[in-house]
Amino acid sequence: MGTFNLLLALNVAYAVLLTAITLLNWLGPDRFWIGALNFYLPQVIWAAPGVLLALAACRSARSLVWLPLLGVLWVLGPIMDWHWSYRQARAEASGATLRVMTWNIKYGKRDLMPLIEELERSRPDIVLFQDAVRAGEGPLVDYLSGWQLESRGQYLVASRYPISAVEVHALPSRDRKKETFLRCRVRVGSREISLYNVHFKTPRRSLNAFRKAKRGAWYIPKAIDRFEGNVETRLLQAERVAEYLGRERGDFLVAGDFNSPDHSLVCETLRKTGMTDAFAEAGRGYGYSYGHFLLKDRIPYLRASWMRIDHIMTSAGLRARNCRVGTRRASDHRPVIADFILKDSN
Repeated sequence: MGTFNLLLALNVAYAVLLTAITLLNWLGPDRFWIGALNFYLPQVIWAAPGVLLALAACRSARSLVWLPLLGVLWVLGPIMDWHWSYRQARAEASGATLRVMTWNIKYGKRDLMPLIEELERSRPDIVLFQDAVRAGEGPLVDYLSGWQLESRGQYLVASRYPISAVEVHALPSRDRKKETFLRCRVRVGSREISLYNVHFKTPRRSLNAFRKAKRGAWYIPKAIDRFEGNVETRLLQAERVAEYLGRERGDFLVAGDFNSPDHSLVCETLRKTGMTDAFAEAGRGYGYSYGHFLLKDRIPYLRASWMRIDHIMTSAGLRARNCRVGTRRASDHRPVIADFILKDSN
């Protein structure tokens, strides 16, 4: 086989690979364990074969260079979930505005100053914290003096508006550890909004199970089974929250650490209740919120996030005008900050 034909065959194989990844994402990658496993990887790795093929084509078959470059662009766009909203530049004619932040802060594990600096810089109206055990007793509460605060377990809700009807509900779980979500109401002017603060099942232990495959190939089926169980638990948790959302009669907002990307079945389950994702609707760029500390021991200088697993989703009465992520310095997760227009209910 000549060099040209070899490069052509490799480019076709690369196109097939990218098509398979795209189809998995479109169908819901967590339908299949290999698709769910893929969305916890840095998706930029799928651009590497295209770069190598483009370099090879430059040397031996320049007429083929455009093929791998198109593949690289496809990775940098749809596969890596690039967004570009024009809504940020448009002013709404009427309606009150509301700035909401969600943040898994891993309270007590890192210096609090970057966290407080981000709050001071972003100046949100409502903050939904996760992994905030004992945050209601420390320096963070001193900073939030004058706010309405409600703390339940790992959840802390801070609001400049009155909070009422605080409830904690159980989430399905296969572990002995009890998992929950928090629901409350806030009054913004004459309007009441239901807030859901959620933290769905982490995939950490099930992903670590694949590392044990080093013991031998016999362990791989067990790792796959454990991982599939983890994915199923997260989907069941989303379905439980969706059941409660189905009973709402006014505006509602769900925010937190979903441990799932926007194209997952977890997010699709919540979208079926009529919600939209704030970053998908009004964000620019990738909006990645997690991953920047995962390789700190192996590659200390690499501080890039590569997963968008923290979300703010809202019903139709709350229209996102813009959405962004904040600092990487304060936690394993970046905060997600969104500005909403409260549409006239009439």
